[in-house]
Amino acid sequence: MIHKWLRDTFFQHGWLLPAVLVLTQLGGRGLYNTLAGFYALWGLLSLCGCRHRLDRLTTLLYLALLAVFLVGIPGAMHPKEGLRAWLGFLAPSLAILLVQAALWESSNTLDRLLGGIALFGGVTLLGLYLLLLYHGLGLSGRPFDPSTQLREDELPFLLPFLLAWIWWRDTGAWRYWSMAGVVVAVLTYVVIAEGRAALLGVILALAVFAKLVLAWRWRWIAALATLVLIVAIGIHSGPFRKVDLDPEQPLDAFTAGRTALWRQALEHPPKRLWLGVGLGNGRYATEILHFELGGVHTQVQHLHNFLMDVWYETGILGAGSLLALIGAVFWRLSQRWRLLSVRDRQRAGVLLAAALAILGAALFSFSYTSRHFAYLFVCFGALIYLSNPVIGAKHQDR
Repeated sequence: MIHKWLRDTFFQHGWLLPAVLVLTQLGGRGLYNTLAGFYALWGLLSLCGCRHRLDRLTTLLYLALLAVFLVGIPGAMHPKEGLRAWLGFLAPSLAILLVQAALWESSNTLDRLLGGIALFGGVTLLGLYLLLLYHGLGLSGRPFDPSTQLREDELPFLLPFLLAWIWWRDTGAWRYWSMAGVVVAVLTYVVIAEGRAALLGVILALAVFAKLVLAWRWRWIAALATLVLIVAIGIHSGPFRKVDLDPEQPLDAFTAGRTALWRQALEHPPKRLWLGVGLGNGRYATEILHFELGGVHTQVQHLHNFLMDVWYETGILGAGSLLALIGAVFWRLSQRWRLLSVRDRQRAGVLLAAALAILGAALFSFSYTSRHFAYLFVCFGALIYLSNPVIGAKHQDR
């Protein structure tokens, strides 16, 4: 009886917790970890008997990814840190299964997911601007430092959902003005935060959304991307002139040392090529996590590229498993794309825009174990569902 109640309530409301998780961008990591752990535990208890709702190929690839990550932990420098990182990765990434299973409950569940992320995304954007005022006006009692006090990493992921909510619910010319206002708000915050990785994510999100949801032509998409970049540089050109810090190393300076980190990692690969140094143990490879620009020495916690991070920490097997999972999701969707209804193509376009924004930003910023990367698995769960051959009977153009 208790299990039935837990299962019913999860598939009615609990499965939407990932939409609420975006609000934790305004709080600390502890709040995120607590909610993600609660979501994972509740979801696992509710997943029993739903195996038929899961795509076999991607489920096996996801389980293989978890197994590879786990196998490399015993030989790591700090196994406890590895196990803690594995559990932290497991909890939010289970969305690839839980979202997929929940979407079979009724024909409006996917719209509930898209709308829920848009709702809490809008609240998050408002909250981020309030934090900007709090720090910018000096109310925190500390000097304003946008690169450390502002939190722009989730905005590229949230942008397609906010735009889609306006596009599907508004009519006439006003929706274009409303969408433009959201883009300006997101872009302004990202530029003030000096988030070049987030800016790349915003450009990718806009390009994919414009193509797959708005059906723009490529020349208009290219013009939009160019305009966004010009505006970003015009508003705050400082981050784009970091080459001045060290003219002898212009690429390292422009990437804020990222290319230096990548070269050092390639020159000093992990001793265990197949399993890496262990999940969550990359931070202890101090010989590769430092660089010097303009006479300033900097030490970082990871390689600022999710592919380099996953390779160094989990080896060739870990990186290969993650790429196989990503590739399988995109491949299955491509095989199904022509058979999707117009509305489902638009829904998939929103999810693809968000997923590619995450992947693009993660190539220069956060790691594969970060909470920002974890939203990729929410998108993947919904995209796998849309790739199922029988969803056409449930989703009709409206």
